[in-house]
Amino acid sequence: MKNILNFLIEISKLKEFPRTGWVLRKVKNPETIAEHMFRVAMANWVLGKEANLKLRKIIEMSLFHDLCEVYAGDVTPFFYYIRNLPKNENERKEFLRKYVRLLKIAKESRGKEKHNLEKKSLLKLLKLLGSNKRREIFSLWSDFEKRFSKEGDFARQVDKIETLIQAIEYFGTGEKSPANSWWEESEEVTDHPLLLEFLKVIQKKFYGWTPEGYKKEKELGNILVFLLEVGKLKRMPRLYWLIRGVKKPETVASHIFTLSLMAWIFGREKKELDMEKLLKMALCHELSAVYTGDTTPYDRILVEDKKERKKVLEKMVHLSRKEKKWIFVEDYKTEKKALERLTSKLGSNLKKEIIQLWREYRLRSTPEGRFLSQLNVLAVLLQGLLYEKKYKKFSTAPLWELAFEICDDPITIQLMEEMKKKFY
Repeated sequence: MKNILNFLIEISKLKEFPRTGWVLRKVKNPETIAEHMFRVAMANWVLGKEANLKLRKIIEMSLFHDLCEVYAGDVTPFFYYIRNLPKNENERKEFLRKYVRLLKIAKESRGKEKHNLEKKSLLKLLKLLGSNKRREIFSLWSDFEKRFSKEGDFARQVDKIETLIQAIEYFGTGEKSPANSWWEESEEVTDHPLLLEFLKVIQKKFYGWTPEGYKKEKELGNILVFLLEVGKLKRMPRLYWLIRGVKKPETVASHIFTLSLMAWIFGREKKELDMEKLLKMALCHELSAVYTGDTTPYDRILVEDKKERKKVLEKMVHLSRKEKKWIFVEDYKTEKKALERLTSKLGSNLKKEIIQLWREYRLRSTPEGRFLSQLNVLAVLLQGLLYEKKYKKFSTAPLWELAFEICDDPITIQLMEEMKKKFY
């Protein structure tokens, strides 16, 4: 458990590492690696379902594919030429606007160099895990990198397309938009029939250009809208940290990424749990925040006076059973309505699945829902402990109290004990 906790602390760095491509192009407050992996996982789930692929495998690949960047840093997609960027600002801007082409031999050589760097980084990180977890993550990462299986091939293509969508969101679609270089890269690597159709849907959505005859226009168009809405969670800081004065706190998207990874690590220890279901539940447990915004237990009781506000935030919210029930029912209704709105245009089976998974989590009505609710509290507690270490006046006392109240599974209790040893 000690090594697993250290692993979780290490991967939490991905919540703070901005992606290189956006930094080089001077995007303000760019997405982090963790936020990118969150939407890649969502995209692979909903598109993989349309393609009839193994969803557990493809979601796992999405959550693992950039873990190597904890130590290697984000070296894509500029690894091939970052050492040769022009120093002149205007020349540099023009250079970054274009897609860089290399001779095949140069591309293969630098690609191998990049792969070896990332492999070394990943193996260093995986030393913290047991041999079975280590082998499984490395195997899935290798599959994603080399596209051995149809899931690996598909997931790799979706990764490029998600980055294309993000580039369009940042830079728009003008003639000189840097997003055009991601178009070239996406078109170069995409060959799956469904994803080729999805690229056409993106063209129609953002460029107003309608390609000649393509299939599943409506279904894929609705999926694109869903992914664009879900992408808002990348830019939504967690309110619990904001009201405590944390600067640039984790977002809802990066929290979901962390919880999903925790669900995989600890869920494997409980044979009675359905791992695919648990991973999907983690991914959709806070999707309602797209429309409700992020919420906290303090929303209804915070006051304007700073001194009184500080006193309130130092303690866990204590309510009567009647008050708790009323607040839960009100929040449940609001979140359900938001989730129904978000999924309204998805296929009926997918819509029902997302809402049902969210319901089981909120009601803790299944083994997966009960276990994930405990992991969620500990994901927040771990982040709080990291902030407590960083900010002297920050206190995790309310989170500890909540954890002691909710956690009763042997695994979550053991993780809490290890947190106490590590941080105190």
